[in-house]
Amino acid sequence: MNDSMSHRAIDLCQEGENCSRAMLRAGAEKYNITVSQEMLDSCNAITSGFGVGCTCSAIVAGVMLIGILFSEEEARKKSLQFFSYSQEEFKSLDCCKIAGEENCNNLIGRLAEVLEEIIGID
Repeated sequence: MNDSMSHRAIDLCQEGENCSRAMLRAGAEKYNITVSQEMLDSCNAITSGFGVGCTCSAIVAGVMLIGILFSEEEARKKSLQFFSYSQEEFKSLDCCKIAGEENCNNLIGRLAEVLEEIIGID
């Protein structure tokens, strides 16, 4: 298996995981952290932009991963970087707007790649 979080997130989506679960699972595998089944199950409520096309759940899961890996202050900085990139790259943070312009698997791959850069842990 390629150790790229991006490739793993795409593979998980292609296997049927929703966007946020794929992002969180790929990050947990990459950074060797334990994510409970309950945490993964919580992603079921945020998929598809919280079910109503709001904030992209892959972005939310990326921020959750940052929160797990860093102290509160550092997590805020890194989350802001991730939100800023996402807004600039996709011109929105909303699932419906982004999904209308992007293939979701490609989107998740790009988000995971950028998240790896922002996290900066190997």
